[in-house]
Amino acid sequence: MRARQSCPMVIFRGILVTTADWALLISLLSASVSAASFIWNVWSKFIYPKAKVRTSFSVMNVISNAGQSPPFLNLNATNYGPGAVTLHAAVIRPKEEQGSLPYFLRPLFRVGSRYGLLNPLADFPNRMDFTEGPFSGGLPKKLDVGETFSARLGFRHQSLRDEDVLDVGFEDTFGRHHWAPRRQVRGVIARIRREFPRS
Repeated sequence: MRARQSCPMVIFRGILVTTADWALLISLLSASVSAASFIWNVWSKFIYPKAKVRTSFSVMNVISNAGQSPPFLNLNATNYGPGAVTLHAAVIRPKEEQGSLPYFLRPLFRVGSRYGLLNPLADFPNRMDFTEGPFSGGLPKKLDVGETFSARLGFRHQSLRDEDVLDVGFEDTFGRHHWAPRRQVRGVIARIRREFPRS
């Protein structure tokens, strides 16, 4: 006659736990994760959707019958939806001493939290050196889905040339930042330094 096999048991901190208890615990944990994921998806897509803004940074010229204009900096943003977004200002983020901290720990220690405001051109393309401050050149600007906006900056930009700038982009009214690809930022800064060297 075969002996009945007993259900495996584990003593955990003085409490007798069977495999059935472990299975129930794992099922409850899975259900909690699924519920949190569902709530987050509903919140982010329907209740509080974030607009995806694609930003680019480049050196451009205006070409007309009169010839070619001097170069200028073009900071462009396109709203990919799902909702409207208001661009508040054009900003830069300088590179800071980050030590050996991993990227995910830097926000806890306020690393990389310094920002600077850029001053777009106010009377472009008539004047390539005139600005009325950070809120000139059409800023703030509301962008509906599919709309695009460009802030133009003078090419002889001393801050971009002299400072160790890491990111260039826009800040929206919710405080979110939409950065241009760093490869583009490095290329623009390299050209500024090459054609507008320090005296």
